[in-house]
Amino acid sequence: VALFTSIGLSEQKAKETLKNEALSSALKDAIKQAHAVNGATGVDKAMGTLLYSLASRLRDTKRLTFLSDYIGQRKVTTELQLAAALEFVKSHPQDPIDQAEFDNVCGVGVVVTPEQIEEAVEAVVNKHKEQLLKERYRYNMGLLMGM
Repeated sequence: VALFTSIGLSEQKAKETLKNEALSSALKDAIKQAHAVNGATGVDKAMGTLLYSLASRLRDTKRLTFLSDYIGQRKVTTELQLAAALEFVKSHPQDPIDQAEFDNVCGVGVVVTPEQIEEAVEAVVNKHKEQLLKERYRYNMGLLMGM
C-alpha cells in the first residue's frame, strides 16, 4: 500500500489495486522502473497517475519497461502522449521499436505554451472576426474549431 500511496494514489485506491494481481504487479514494475530512472524521490503525483494509467491500460507487458522509462524520463508527460504511446506499441508489436518514429508519433519533446495557444486562438478569431460580428450567435462555430 505504501508504494502505491507514494505515487499519489489514495489509500482506498491502493487497496483496490492490490486486489487485482495483474494490475498491482504491473504497477509495481512500472514504479520500480521509474524509480530506477529517476531516483526514489523523483516520482510525483502526475507521473504516478501516468504510471497507474499505463499499468491499467497496457496489454502487452513486455513494453512496460520501455514505456515506464519514457514516463520516468519525463518524455511522456500527458495522457494524450500516453494514449499515443499505447496505440503505437499496440500497432508495432515487433521488436525493435523505432525510437525516432515513436518519439515523433507521441510528441516527445513537443511543448506548447499557454501563450502559443492564445496566439493561435486569436489568429483564428481575427481571421473570421468580420463574419463573427455580422452573424454573432448564428455563426457556425464548427468552422473555427476545425482550424
